[in-house]
Amino acid sequence: MKHFRIASALALLACTGGARALDVPLQADAQISTLTPSINFGSLPQLGVGGGASVLLRFDLAGVLPAGLSAAKLQKANLKLFVNRVGVPGAIEVLSVNGGWGESSVSAAAAPPNSGAGSGPVATVSQANQYISIDITSQVKGWISNPATNLGLLLQPALSAPATQLFLDSKENTATGHGPSLDISLMDQGPVGPQGPQGLPGPTGPVGPKGDTGATGPAGATGATGATGTQGPRGLTGATGATGATGAAGPQGPQGPAGPAGPVNLAYGRYDYSLPGNTHAYLNLYCPSNMFVVGGGCGHRDYNSAQTDITVNYAGPNPDNQRGGYACRINNSSSSSRAVRAYVMCISASNVTGP
Repeated sequence: MKHFRIASALALLACTGGARALDVPLQADAQISTLTPSINFGSLPQLGVGGGASVLLRFDLAGVLPAGLSAAKLQKANLKLFVNRVGVPGAIEVLSVNGGWGESSVSAAAAPPNSGAGSGPVATVSQANQYISIDITSQVKGWISNPATNLGLLLQPALSAPATQLFLDSKENTATGHGPSLDISLMDQGPVGPQGPQGLPGPTGPVGPKGDTGATGPAGATGATGATGTQGPRGLTGATGATGATGAAGPQGPQGPAGPAGPVNLAYGRYDYSLPGNTHAYLNLYCPSNMFVVGGGCGHRDYNSAQTDITVNYAGPNPDNQRGGYACRINNSSSSSRAVRAYVMCISASNVTGP
């Protein structure tokens, strides 16, 4: 579909000298969340905005714009986003990113700086399953004038609607193909020059890889079962041997004195949290100093029908601090917030084994 649009725009330019429309390829997209600041979400099929989450986008202008293009030749630049779901209607704003980041490594704990809340264009979002278009002409003109500043965009709830929560399709969403896109329109670049002479034929390309093996044919019919042979005679059962005599029991040794019981101190830690709808969290609880984890747990806080919306993906010692910390990975499949609870039991002891 993108190739058709570009070809149509070039044909219009050749015939009328009008504006030229181009699609800029999406280079990277990722979600970051302050609820789980150390986790990378670069491969999600949907990108969350709100509830502690924001979205990073970066587009590649280098292979699309004509050489020597000036910012004055840019008529319009529209960011197109497909809204998959809406938890809380509201508005989002588009900020400029001022630092480098990688799709497979960025997290909220290592997020790049941005232009600051209230500095970018705003778009209202009221319902799901629709495209929204945001005019970012000013930001793209800045990239054209200074290509080194093309470090991407940050999407977050607008200052006027901080409770906004929604989900956008990412470029990894192969089910819909509705990933973010950037459409730009350029002013007339002048008349098209004459066509140059045809170049010499290029060298023959390498032989392509061998094709897949064809499907296996159907299995042939099973042959008839042969006749069963005659059963041989059963052998004689051998005689059972005599049971040997039981040996005498040895004398019981004297029991040593019991040692004194050591002191035991038990501590209990608890954390209650309201998990937003359609999100997940990584909860960590830690024992006091000189105490060690002996148990814990997590899940829905109340005994009611909402407990089926909560799924616990992991509950156990913290992989980064197995003696002193307890971790819980938990998911809310409902569109509404759910009350969850995590707790840890800690003990002090004079001798501790294990990891």
